[in-house]
Amino acid sequence: MPLGNVLQALIMLAVVLVGSVLVGHLFRRIKQPAVVGVIAFGLLLGTILAVLPHSMKSVLLSATSKSLIDDVGQAGLLLLLFLVGIELRSYSKQQSERSSLWQLVPCVLIPVVVCAAATFPFAHQLVGPDHNPLHVWLFIGVALSVTAVPVLVLIIKDLGVPAPIPGVALRIAVATDAAAWALVTLLILLTTDLSAISVPALCVGAALLFTVMFVLPRLLRRWSQVHQLGAAPFVVAVFAYVLVGAAATQVFGLHPALGAVLAGLFFPAGLANEASERALASVADMLIPAFFVSSALSVPLQVLADLFRWSGLACLLTLIVAASGSKIAVGLVAGRMQRWPLATSAKLGVLLNCRGVTELAIASIGLQAHLIGPYAFAMLCALAIVTTAVTAPLYTAINNRANRERYTAINNRANRERLDTSREEVQLVG
Repeated sequence: MPLGNVLQALIMLAVVLVGSVLVGHLFRRIKQPAVVGVIAFGLLLGTILAVLPHSMKSVLLSATSKSLIDDVGQAGLLLLLFLVGIELRSYSKQQSERSSLWQLVPCVLIPVVVCAAATFPFAHQLVGPDHNPLHVWLFIGVALSVTAVPVLVLIIKDLGVPAPIPGVALRIAVATDAAAWALVTLLILLTTDLSAISVPALCVGAALLFTVMFVLPRLLRRWSQVHQLGAAPFVVAVFAYVLVGAAATQVFGLHPALGAVLAGLFFPAGLANEASERALASVADMLIPAFFVSSALSVPLQVLADLFRWSGLACLLTLIVAASGSKIAVGLVAGRMQRWPLATSAKLGVLLNCRGVTELAIASIGLQAHLIGPYAFAMLCALAIVTTAVTAPLYTAINNRANRERYTAINNRANRERLDTSREEVQLVG
């Protein structure tokens, strides 16, 4: 007796979740962030399912299974971007006292300008459905300028990065990501036909935004003062809050992910205890792998074939060099402002090069908003994986070399001091 559509969909979802957990643990054991394994597994599984013959695909992935994975992935994306909004707000408050605008401006602009310029020769390959090269240059420049703040925090903890690098890295990452989300929102506003939205829809959207920004935060804060929120009620309250924010921007004709980020920015600080925050992070970790599978399934097969041609590989290599080189340049510029040694500045630039799920989320928004096409989306996915995966090894290599040079300098100085001492003794004896 064949499996029912719902049961088959649940089994496929379970395979996605269990596989992502196992691969994430495997990547952690090889000293890579677990999120890199989750991204790689989700995109690889989605690609494999996409390239299967139709007869096999219909057995493994029915229409019900694909619909369930798409819905779960969308929920995971919204929750992830809600957490990104919280991270941006919390770290921006921590770093606000030491932040200087004139120091952050070049750190934000350099990656955008360099990556947009590197995209220029490949605009005909990366152009979106509207066939506007300007949108592609700006959007890819913005997407490649981000630094995934949650991933950066994990890498800093895993590598034991000493002060003062973490503080400066987080300050630049928060400023860069905040600017990136603002620019993405502006691009979507400029390319969306807002005149087609009816007056009632505008009123409903405005009311929802007002509720998310001012009403719900006060209600949740008062509720938490009267009743201590447990893990389960907290997760339910967060989901409801995120959905209201997503619905607000959806009514305006914008991507619901923008509403999820906005909800995170206005969510009451200190509302949850440590157990509730862990529960929320666990739910996000369970849902987000489905987003990567769904994203890979949305890329046409011809795009995957074009990606591995010489022109596609040349585009990928150029953008990797531009994306990584621009972040190294930011590290050198910021290090120069701090009067750091060259090795310390290089380590800062390497840490800023991790893009993780933040770039994938922005790429997904650009694809759904028709700012970019499937080919550019696949290119950004590959870039996110490569740049995030090389962050920890590059930092370790630079750190080891700097330590060797420091030890060599110390030994040489000690040898010179011993030699000088021996000469003085010889002169005294003579």
